[in-house]
Amino acid sequence: MPMTTAQRGGATRTVICTHCEQPNSVARRAMSVFCSSCRKRLILEDYRIDSYYAVRDFSTCGDIVVEKGGFVVAPIKVGNLTIKGKVQGQVIARGTVLIDKSGQCKGDIEAAGLIIEHGGSYDGRLRIGCAPPALETPEAPAPKPIQPSAKKKARPMSAAPETSTVVG
Repeated sequence: MPMTTAQRGGATRTVICTHCEQPNSVARRAMSVFCSSCRKRLILEDYRIDSYYAVRDFSTCGDIVVEKGGFVVAPIKVGNLTIKGKVQGQVIARGTVLIDKSGQCKGDIEAAGLIIEHGGSYDGRLRIGCAPPALETPEAPAPKPIQPSAKKKARPMSAAPETSTVVG
């Protein structure tokens, strides 16, 4: 069985699979690998898009820069995304999404951070600062329902004093 770069003592880095969210140790100079968990191909390269680019799925563990003349129509999974041109589609970023002053994004964004420069435009739903699904902490157990004690009796809602609030 061939030895991996990590076993040979070479320079490695850890990337998170864009498909199954599992960590993978890869050679620092690798451009693509197969995930050790789900066996799907991981692209590790950075991309610079300066023209029209439409695909079914655009995933990379690296970074994507959509230049001023670039137009991406695809769901995007990325490390960091910089938008100077146009993006149409859902964006899931492990890091930051930057929408430049000339950038336009139409679609939902889920990222650790978002920066929109003055003049940049965004249309969609936003989920910021959340951990990726595989790294989220498990939810706390639901609190136990409070049992009424024998000393206090609940009063019916009709017995509660009436109050009114004027909003305006």
